[in-house]
Amino acid sequence: EHTAVRSAVGIFDVSHMGKVRIQGPGAVAFLNDLLTNDLDRITSGQAQYTMLCKESEVLSESGGVIDDLIVYRWADDDIFMVPNASNAPSVVAALRAAAPAGVEIVDLHNDLGIIAVQGPRSKALIESMGMPDDHDYMTMAESKFRGEPVTVCRTGYTGEHGYELVAPVSVLVELWDALLAR
Repeated sequence: EHTAVRSAVGIFDVSHMGKVRIQGPGAVAFLNDLLTNDLDRITSGQAQYTMLCKESEVLSESGGVIDDLIVYRWADDDIFMVPNASNAPSVVAALRAAAPAGVEIVDLHNDLGIIAVQGPRSKALIESMGMPDDHDYMTMAESKFRGEPVTVCRTGYTGEHGYELVAPVSVLVELWDALLAR
């Protein structure tokens, strides 16, 4: 895997990661009260690495980080978040507990999967699939596979050029097979 990612392309199923949608009026403002980074520094189609912290009256008694995660901003009222796998339930619970009326927290863990495509040849592979491949780091673009929506993210985690394809589980195996066949 290491050699493939450093010299060509590696493909990984990272569907174990959390997948959460935050929707409703004021979603960005709500998250800005909970996250360590300012979502107003990014715009639609951009992503940001940040942390979700526990509330604390006195930091020495409680507080701390619930999870580090990536937030994808589609609009002021539509955010997609990818928390780490083991912390995803805690992230969903914390968001739901703090969400104001009108802001919905949707746990999409069982509905979506994620395939990571990482390495110097990842761009060519994504292009061969007819998906957007020329967007900047920490951005995302919408695409389709077999008529289903796919979000093509450029938030690679290996240190190499890379993408993450977020797709409905109904087409995930076919998407995996199509990537391997290229």
